[in-house]
Amino acid sequence: MHENFEYYLKNYGPIGSDVPPDAEIVERISKIYPPSLAGFIGEFGFPSFHDGLFRLCDPEDFRAILALIFKADPDFSHKDCHVVGYSAFGVLKCWSPKYFGFDIELPLGSIYCSALTISDWKPTASADHMASSLVPDDEDVEFFDYDGEPMFARCTELYGKLRKGECFGFVPALAISGPYSPLRRVENVKRLSALEHFSILAQLEDFSLMKITPDDVLPVRRVG
Repeated sequence: MHENFEYYLKNYGPIGSDVPPDAEIVERISKIYPPSLAGFIGEFGFPSFHDGLFRLCDPEDFRAILALIFKADPDFSHKDCHVVGYSAFGVLKCWSPKYFGFDIELPLGSIYCSALTISDWKPTASADHMASSLVPDDEDVEFFDYDGEPMFARCTELYGKLRKGECFGFVPALAISGPYSPLRRVENVKRLSALEHFSILAQLEDFSLMKITPDDVLPVRRVG
């Protein structure tokens, strides 16, 4: 097991347990993920981290969602991009053998892929090392309300801890009310089925490939 995963197991508790996947899933995972990530999933399954803020998942469950987002995009395809895990609010951590790690923010309709937005992009480490870093720190997948305050702990206190397969979703979705609407508050969140809610978000708007600059976050192009 890669040292990055050992670090998470030792320092990021409580980690929600999961049963090891069956042989068919292990074989399938080993064909699309580097050994560090495939080995971890083969041993521990798809557990949650940061008290449920982030959970690993079977990428096959998200294949149809990626197809809805990417459509016929020239750079992204649901056939060779894989959702490794998702946050409580719908940030998807993805793996691609071409681009390595990239993120999809479902509530905001945004995709962040350094390999496509940095002109001189090169991997900073081996594929195996970078895949083992796809479990994010909690602050990287926290979601913030209209006033800039973190939401996860308050949503958990108000609505209860998420079970496997659940997420926190805005009602109405931010694609309808606006990404920075005053409705972006804990009171407008519900516990929902993750796959069902994510499928709806994937169809509400066209997604944009975004670029982070020193001064701003800018759209590069529409995806699809």
